[in-house]
Amino acid sequence: MSPSDPKNPRLDRAAANIAARESGDPDELLSTSDLSEMTGLSISWFEIARCKGYGPPFKRLSHRAVRYKRSDVLAWLDERSFRCTSEYSQRVA
Repeated sequence: MSPSDPKNPRLDRAAANIAARESGDPDELLSTSDLSEMTGLSISWFEIARCKGYGPPFKRLSHRAVRYKRSDVLAWLDERSFRCTSEYSQRVA
């Protein structure tokens, strides 16, 4: 997690569970709406995260079309997985 990545305990607690239940083509391109549905975070959270640089990697297909490769999203979620709260505090600080 980058130093500019804000803490999001809700997402961090759920990251491993979300990644575990998401299966499918790793090359599938997901919309911001798909990502919002998958994680339970708002579309605007991902739009802000994309601008600030702490969201998952994305691909810009056109001026208005942004997509996220499923394997990139799962890797991003995996980076947010922790075994205990002290590990979380050390990594985010």
